[in-house]
Amino acid sequence: MNVLRSLLSRLLAGAGLLACLAVPASAAGFPEKPITIVVPYTPGGSSDVVARLLGQQLSIELKQSVVVENRPGAGATLGTSLVAKAPADGYTVLLADNAQTTAPSLYPRLSYDAVDSFQALGMVGVAPAMLLSSQQSGLRSVKDMRDDAERNRKGYTIGVGSGSPSHLISALFQRRSELNLMMVPYKGASQAATDVLGGQIDLIFTNPASAAQYLQSGRMNPIGMTGTQRLPTLPDVATFQEQGVQGLEDVKYWFAVLAPAGLPGEVSGKWQQALAATLEHPDVKRRLNELGITQVAMPSDQLQRFIAEDRKTWARVVKENGMQLQ
Repeated sequence: MNVLRSLLSRLLAGAGLLACLAVPASAAGFPEKPITIVVPYTPGGSSDVVARLLGQQLSIELKQSVVVENRPGAGATLGTSLVAKAPADGYTVLLADNAQTTAPSLYPRLSYDAVDSFQALGMVGVAPAMLLSSQQSGLRSVKDMRDDAERNRKGYTIGVGSGSPSHLISALFQRRSELNLMMVPYKGASQAATDVLGGQIDLIFTNPASAAQYLQSGRMNPIGMTGTQRLPTLPDVATFQEQGVQGLEDVKYWFAVLAPAGLPGEVSGKWQQALAATLEHPDVKRRLNELGITQVAMPSDQLQRFIAEDRKTWARVVKENGMQLQ
Protein backbone atom coordinates (compact mmCIF):
# COMPACT_ATOMS: atom_id res chain seq x y z
CA MET A 1 0.00 0.00 0.00
CA ASN A 2 2.82 2.36 0.90
CA VAL A 3 4.52 1.51 -2.40
CA LEU A 4 1.35 2.43 -4.35
CA ARG A 5 1.00 5.70 -2.44
CA SER A 6 4.63 6.57 -3.15
CA LEU A 7 4.21 5.79 -6.84
CA LEU A 8 1.02 7.82 -7.04
CA SER A 9 2.69 10.79 -5.36
CA ARG A 10 5.56 10.67 -7.86
CA LEU A 11 3.17 10.51 -10.81
CA LEU A 12 1.18 13.50 -9.53
CA ALA A 13 4.34 15.49 -8.91
CA GLY A 14 5.54 14.68 -12.41
CA ALA A 15 2.22 15.74 -13.89
CA GLY A 16 2.44 19.03 -12.04
CA LEU A 17 5.96 19.58 -13.34
CA LEU A 18 4.83 18.88 -16.89
CA ALA A 19 1.95 21.34 -16.52
CA CYS A 20 4.36 24.02 -15.41
CA LEU A 21 6.70 23.24 -18.30
CA ALA A 22 3.77 23.46 -20.73
CA VAL A 23 3.34 27.18 -19.92
CA PRO A 24 6.24 29.23 -21.34
CA ALA A 25 8.13 31.16 -18.72
CA SER A 26 7.37 34.37 -20.61
CA ALA A 27 3.63 33.61 -20.40
CA ALA A 28 3.74 32.69 -16.72
CA GLY A 29 5.47 35.97 -15.84
CA PHE A 30 3.61 38.19 -18.29
CA PRO A 31 4.13 41.11 -18.54
CA GLU A 32 7.88 41.36 -17.95
CA LYS A 33 8.65 44.20 -20.37
CA PRO A 34 6.91 47.21 -21.99
CA ILE A 35 3.84 46.56 -24.14
CA THR A 36 3.14 48.23 -27.48
CA ILE A 37 -0.29 49.20 -28.82
CA VAL A 38 0.01 49.71 -32.58
CA VAL A 39 -2.27 52.33 -34.13
CA PRO A 40 -2.34 51.99 -37.94
CA TYR A 41 -2.96 55.73 -38.40
CA THR A 42 -1.17 59.03 -37.94
CA PRO A 43 -1.16 60.67 -34.48
CA GLY A 44 -4.11 62.80 -33.41
CA GLY A 45 -6.94 60.77 -34.94
CA SER A 46 -9.68 59.01 -33.02
CA SER A 47 -7.89 55.64 -32.93
CA ASP A 48 -4.78 57.35 -31.58
CA VAL A 49 -6.80 59.15 -28.89
CA VAL A 50 -8.54 55.93 -27.84
CA ALA A 51 -5.28 53.95 -27.77
CA ARG A 52 -3.55 56.52 -25.55
CA LEU A 53 -6.56 56.69 -23.23
CA LEU A 54 -6.50 52.90 -22.82
CA GLY A 55 -2.73 52.76 -22.56
CA GLN A 56 -2.61 55.02 -19.52
CA GLN A 57 -4.96 52.84 -17.49
CA LEU A 58 -3.67 49.53 -18.88
CA SER A 59 -0.20 50.39 -17.61
CA ILE A 60 -1.71 50.55 -14.12
CA GLU A 61 -3.73 47.36 -14.50
CA LEU A 62 -0.84 45.37 -15.99
CA LYS A 63 1.82 47.04 -13.79
CA GLN A 64 3.96 47.60 -16.87
CA SER A 65 4.68 50.44 -19.29
CA VAL A 66 2.28 50.59 -22.26
CA VAL A 67 3.37 52.68 -25.26
CA VAL A 68 1.45 53.67 -28.38
CA GLU A 69 3.21 53.32 -31.73
CA ASN A 70 1.72 54.92 -34.85
CA ARG A 71 2.33 52.92 -38.03
CA PRO A 72 0.15 54.49 -40.75
CA GLY A 73 0.02 53.57 -44.41
CA ALA A 74 -1.83 51.64 -47.12
CA GLY A 75 -5.29 52.18 -45.68
CA ALA A 76 -4.24 51.00 -42.19
CA THR A 77 -2.98 47.67 -43.56
CA LEU A 78 0.69 48.46 -42.88
CA GLY A 79 0.33 48.65 -39.10
CA THR A 80 -2.17 45.81 -39.08
CA SER A 81 0.25 43.58 -40.98
CA LEU A 82 3.00 44.43 -38.49
CA VAL A 83 0.88 43.13 -35.61
CA ALA A 84 -0.22 40.02 -37.53
CA LYS A 85 3.45 39.07 -37.99
CA ALA A 86 4.51 39.94 -34.43
CA PRO A 87 5.26 37.21 -31.89
CA ALA A 88 2.12 35.93 -30.19
CA ASP A 89 3.35 36.81 -26.72
CA GLY A 90 1.04 39.67 -25.71
CA TYR A 91 3.63 42.41 -26.00
CA THR A 92 2.33 43.77 -29.34
CA VAL A 93 -1.38 44.39 -29.88
CA LEU A 94 -3.49 46.34 -32.37
CA LEU A 95 -6.04 49.06 -31.75
CA ALA A 96 -8.29 47.95 -34.59
CA ASP A 97 -11.24 49.65 -36.23
CA ASN A 98 -13.43 49.21 -39.31
CA ALA A 99 -10.39 49.09 -41.58
CA GLN A 100 -9.89 45.57 -40.23
CA THR A 101 -13.03 44.51 -42.10
CA THR A 102 -13.13 46.94 -45.05
CA ALA A 103 -9.56 46.43 -46.26
CA PRO A 104 -9.88 42.76 -47.31
CA SER A 105 -12.34 43.65 -50.09
CA LEU A 106 -10.21 46.51 -51.39
CA TYR A 107 -6.73 45.02 -50.97
CA PRO A 108 -6.99 41.47 -52.36
CA ARG A 109 -3.29 40.68 -51.75
CA LEU A 110 -3.10 41.31 -48.02
CA SER A 111 -0.36 39.44 -46.19
CA TYR A 112 -2.74 38.55 -43.34
CA ASP A 113 -6.28 37.30 -42.79
CA ALA A 114 -8.47 39.86 -41.03
CA VAL A 115 -10.02 37.17 -38.82
CA ASP A 116 -7.74 34.14 -38.63
CA SER A 117 -4.47 36.08 -38.15
CA PHE A 118 -5.72 37.71 -34.97
CA GLN A 119 -7.13 36.89 -31.56
CA ALA A 120 -9.80 39.24 -30.26
CA LEU A 121 -9.11 40.55 -26.75
CA GLY A 122 -12.02 42.90 -26.32
CA MET A 123 -14.36 45.46 -27.85
CA VAL A 124 -13.86 49.05 -26.73
CA GLY A 125 -16.99 50.59 -28.19
CA VAL A 126 -18.87 51.88 -31.21
CA ALA A 127 -19.65 55.34 -32.59
CA PRO A 128 -21.85 56.70 -35.36
CA ALA A 129 -20.44 58.03 -38.62
CA MET A 130 -21.03 61.77 -38.89
CA LEU A 131 -21.18 63.88 -42.05
CA LEU A 132 -19.70 67.38 -41.69
CA SER A 133 -19.66 70.43 -43.95
CA SER A 134 -17.74 73.68 -43.73
CA GLN A 135 -19.40 76.58 -41.95
CA GLN A 136 -19.30 78.76 -45.06
CA SER A 137 -21.22 76.18 -47.10
CA GLY A 138 -24.42 76.82 -45.15
CA LEU A 139 -25.30 73.12 -45.35
CA ARG A 140 -26.82 71.79 -42.12
CA SER A 141 -29.04 68.90 -43.20
CA VAL A 142 -29.71 66.41 -45.97
CA LYS A 143 -32.59 68.64 -47.08
CA ASP A 144 -30.17 71.57 -47.43
CA MET A 145 -27.97 69.40 -49.62
CA ARG A 146 -30.87 68.27 -51.81
CA ASP A 147 -32.28 71.78 -52.18
CA ASP A 148 -28.85 73.21 -52.99
CA ALA A 149 -28.08 70.42 -55.46
CA GLU A 150 -31.41 70.91 -57.26
CA ARG A 151 -31.10 74.67 -57.32
CA ASN A 152 -27.52 74.75 -58.58
CA ARG A 153 -27.50 71.43 -60.47
CA LYS A 154 -24.36 70.38 -58.64
CA GLY A 155 -22.76 67.52 -56.79
CA TYR A 156 -20.48 67.62 -53.76
CA THR A 157 -16.83 66.81 -53.16
CA ILE A 158 -16.12 64.61 -50.15
CA GLY A 159 -12.69 63.84 -48.72
CA VAL A 160 -11.95 60.15 -48.14
CA GLY A 161 -8.96 58.08 -47.17
CA SER A 162 -8.49 55.81 -50.17
CA GLY A 163 -9.79 52.39 -49.16
CA SER A 164 -10.62 53.58 -45.63
CA PRO A 165 -13.88 53.09 -43.74
CA SER A 166 -14.81 56.70 -44.58
CA HIS A 167 -14.45 55.83 -48.27
CA LEU A 168 -16.94 52.96 -48.03
CA ILE A 169 -19.33 54.86 -45.77
CA SER A 170 -19.32 57.77 -48.24
CA ALA A 171 -20.10 55.39 -51.12
CA LEU A 172 -22.95 53.84 -49.15
CA PHE A 173 -24.35 57.27 -48.21
CA GLN A 174 -24.25 58.34 -51.85
CA ARG A 175 -26.20 55.22 -52.83
CA ARG A 176 -28.82 55.58 -50.09
CA SER A 177 -29.29 59.37 -50.33
CA GLU A 178 -29.12 59.50 -54.15
CA LEU A 179 -26.93 62.59 -53.88
CA ASN A 180 -24.03 63.03 -56.26
CA LEU A 181 -20.69 62.80 -54.41
CA MET A 182 -17.24 63.02 -55.95
CA MET A 183 -14.69 61.15 -53.83
CA VAL A 184 -11.45 63.07 -53.30
CA PRO A 185 -8.67 60.79 -51.96
CA TYR A 186 -6.48 61.84 -49.03
CA LYS A 187 -3.65 60.12 -47.19
CA GLY A 188 -4.94 61.28 -43.82
CA ALA A 189 -8.18 62.54 -42.30
CA SER A 190 -6.51 65.65 -40.88
CA GLN A 191 -5.63 66.98 -44.34
CA ALA A 192 -9.15 66.33 -45.58
CA ALA A 193 -10.54 68.24 -42.59
CA THR A 194 -8.16 71.13 -43.30
CA ASP A 195 -9.43 71.33 -46.87
CA VAL A 196 -13.07 71.31 -45.72
CA LEU A 197 -12.25 74.22 -43.42
CA GLY A 198 -10.54 76.01 -46.29
CA GLY A 199 -13.38 75.40 -48.72
CA GLN A 200 -11.36 73.24 -51.12
CA ILE A 201 -13.83 70.36 -50.63
CA ASP A 202 -17.38 70.27 -49.31
CA LEU A 203 -17.70 67.34 -46.93
CA ILE A 204 -16.08 64.66 -44.81
CA PHE A 205 -17.34 61.64 -42.92
CA THR A 206 -15.79 61.11 -39.50
CA ASN A 207 -16.71 59.99 -35.99
CA PRO A 208 -17.74 62.15 -33.03
CA ALA A 209 -14.28 61.88 -31.45
CA SER A 210 -12.64 63.51 -34.47
CA ALA A 211 -15.56 65.88 -35.09
CA ALA A 212 -15.66 67.33 -31.57
CA GLN A 213 -12.99 69.99 -32.06
CA TYR A 214 -14.65 71.33 -35.22
CA LEU A 215 -18.17 71.30 -33.81
CA GLN A 216 -17.20 72.94 -30.52
CA SER A 217 -15.43 75.76 -32.37
CA GLY A 218 -18.30 76.15 -34.83
CA ARG A 219 -15.95 75.73 -37.79
CA MET A 220 -17.97 72.86 -39.26
CA ASN A 221 -21.66 72.04 -39.48
CA PRO A 222 -23.06 68.58 -38.75
CA ILE A 223 -25.29 67.33 -41.60
CA GLY A 224 -26.35 64.13 -39.85
CA MET A 225 -25.17 60.79 -38.56
CA THR A 226 -25.76 57.07 -38.90
CA GLY A 227 -27.63 54.99 -36.32
CA THR A 228 -31.14 55.07 -34.94
CA GLN A 229 -30.72 57.38 -31.97
CA ARG A 230 -29.14 60.77 -31.37
CA LEU A 231 -26.12 60.96 -29.10
CA PRO A 232 -26.73 62.40 -25.61
CA THR A 233 -23.59 64.49 -26.05
CA LEU A 234 -24.81 65.85 -29.43
CA PRO A 235 -28.60 66.06 -29.04
CA ASP A 236 -29.03 68.54 -31.90
CA VAL A 237 -27.49 66.27 -34.55
CA ALA A 238 -30.24 64.30 -36.30
CA THR A 239 -29.77 60.80 -37.66
CA PHE A 240 -30.00 60.18 -41.40
CA GLN A 241 -32.98 57.96 -40.68
CA GLU A 242 -34.82 60.94 -39.19
CA GLN A 243 -34.01 62.88 -42.37
CA GLY A 244 -35.47 60.24 -44.66
CA VAL A 245 -32.30 58.41 -45.65
CA GLN A 246 -32.73 54.70 -44.93
CA GLY A 247 -30.19 51.88 -44.89
CA LEU A 248 -27.54 53.51 -42.70
CA GLU A 249 -28.96 52.50 -39.33
CA ASP A 250 -26.38 49.75 -38.70
CA VAL A 251 -23.35 51.66 -40.02
CA LYS A 252 -20.92 52.54 -37.26
CA TYR A 253 -17.28 52.96 -36.41
CA TRP A 254 -15.93 50.45 -33.91
CA PHE A 255 -12.75 50.10 -31.86
CA ALA A 256 -11.29 46.86 -30.50
CA VAL A 257 -8.03 45.43 -29.20
CA LEU A 258 -6.60 42.47 -31.13
CA ALA A 259 -3.49 40.35 -30.64
CA PRO A 260 -1.65 38.05 -33.06
CA ALA A 261 -3.30 34.63 -33.33
CA GLY A 262 -1.88 31.91 -31.10
CA LEU A 263 -1.65 33.93 -27.91
CA PRO A 264 -1.08 31.64 -24.87
CA GLY A 265 -4.25 31.21 -22.81
CA GLU A 266 -2.69 32.65 -19.66
CA VAL A 267 -1.56 35.80 -21.47
CA SER A 268 -4.92 36.17 -23.19
CA GLY A 269 -6.66 35.86 -19.85
CA LYS A 270 -4.48 38.55 -18.26
CA TRP A 271 -5.08 40.86 -21.21
CA GLN A 272 -8.84 40.41 -21.17
CA GLN A 273 -8.99 40.96 -17.42
CA ALA A 274 -6.86 44.12 -17.62
CA LEU A 275 -8.82 45.50 -20.56
CA ALA A 276 -12.16 44.85 -18.82
CA ALA A 277 -10.92 46.63 -15.69
CA THR A 278 -9.64 49.52 -17.80
CA LEU A 279 -12.99 49.96 -19.55
CA GLU A 280 -14.77 49.96 -16.19
CA HIS A 281 -12.59 52.74 -14.78
CA PRO A 282 -14.74 55.87 -14.23
CA ASP A 283 -12.28 58.22 -15.96
CA VAL A 284 -12.07 55.98 -19.02
CA LYS A 285 -15.86 55.59 -19.20
CA ARG A 286 -16.35 59.35 -18.89
CA ARG A 287 -13.81 60.16 -21.60
CA LEU A 288 -15.19 57.58 -24.03
CA ASN A 289 -18.64 59.04 -23.52
CA GLU A 290 -17.28 62.53 -24.24
CA LEU A 291 -15.81 61.17 -27.47
CA GLY A 292 -19.20 59.85 -28.53
CA ILE A 293 -18.12 56.24 -28.13
CA THR A 294 -20.69 53.88 -26.66
CA GLN A 295 -19.11 51.00 -24.76
CA VAL A 296 -20.22 47.54 -25.86
CA ALA A 297 -19.56 44.48 -23.72
CA MET A 298 -18.54 41.70 -26.07
CA PRO A 299 -16.70 38.49 -25.08
CA SER A 300 -13.64 37.51 -27.10
CA ASP A 301 -15.38 34.77 -29.09
CA GLN A 302 -18.35 37.01 -29.88
CA LEU A 303 -16.01 39.78 -31.04
CA GLN A 304 -14.23 37.30 -33.31
CA ARG A 305 -17.60 36.45 -34.93
CA PHE A 306 -18.54 40.13 -35.16
CA ILE A 307 -15.37 40.88 -37.14
CA ALA A 308 -16.06 37.97 -39.49
CA GLU A 309 -19.63 39.18 -40.14
CA ASP A 310 -18.59 42.83 -40.55
CA ARG A 311 -16.08 41.76 -43.20
CA LYS A 312 -18.93 40.10 -45.16
CA THR A 313 -21.10 43.23 -44.82
CA TRP A 314 -18.49 45.55 -46.32
CA ALA A 315 -17.61 43.03 -49.02
CA ARG A 316 -21.21 43.36 -50.22
CA VAL A 317 -20.97 47.18 -50.19
CA VAL A 318 -17.78 47.04 -52.27
CA LYS A 319 -19.36 44.66 -54.77
CA GLU A 320 -22.63 46.61 -55.03
CA ASN A 321 -20.73 49.86 -55.71
CA GLY A 322 -18.14 48.34 -58.03
CA MET A 323 -15.40 49.83 -55.89
CA GLN A 324 -11.74 49.10 -56.47
CA LEU A 325 -8.43 50.77 -55.70
CA GLN A 326 -6.34 51.96 -58.59
